[in-house]
Amino acid sequence: MKRVLMSLAFLCVMCSIAAIAFSHTEKNQTSADISQRPTVILDAGHGGFDGGAVAGDGTVEKDINLAICKKCESMLRFNGFNVIMTRTDDTGTEDVEGSIAKRKKSDMQNRLNLMKENTDAIFVSVHLNKFTTSAARGAQVFYTPNFDAAVDLGESIQSSIVNLLQPDNTRVIKMGNSSTYLLKNATVPAVIVECGFLSNSQDLANLKNSEYQSQMAFAIVGGITEFESVKDEENGSEN
Repeated sequence: MKRVLMSLAFLCVMCSIAAIAFSHTEKNQTSADISQRPTVILDAGHGGFDGGAVAGDGTVEKDINLAICKKCESMLRFNGFNVIMTRTDDTGTEDVEGSIAKRKKSDMQNRLNLMKENTDAIFVSVHLNKFTTSAARGAQVFYTPNFDAAVDLGESIQSSIVNLLQPDNTRVIKMGNSSTYLLKNATVPAVIVECGFLSNSQDLANLKNSEYQSQMAFAIVGGITEFESVKDEENGSEN
């Protein structure tokens, strides 16, 4: 019964998102208008030489990050968003050779460069968490302190995940600290979505499941869509 209710909830929200997308389509008939639709930079964390966190059973973070991002990409494009992927396969974005540290620095810089090249975009990075205790579980969003809008974006995504997928999740969004390179140096509203803990058995089982990955992507897209809808309404009221 719980699964059926969850499926119905997703269906209802998908209908709402589709309605928003249709509304945008009706209002934006010219190519000029279409080019001004919101741009989302989707960042699948890690990749290539950098596997990210590794679960006890050998599951590697980078693979799940990419799977969720690809699902987000399809949903966002369906809803009329322009989407830029930092990576689309199991590769990093570095363009130098040498030590791991040197390659990692290049990789981070190139992801940051996409923000600098797309000043009207928002940046959503997908990651997985890992902790020393297996009790920690649930998704949590971190935001850049550089833009007030990032707080709203983070709140919207966190709320969407809790309402649609993790009703028992009591985590709140947090400001990224100075150790988080992309959030510290972000030039557009940016968030990191930690989708769950590889160190928690239930989270791990969920995150490895393709259906759950789709549900997580759906929740993230729902948060992005709600954020953009509110922003459009606020901009409309100012004009």
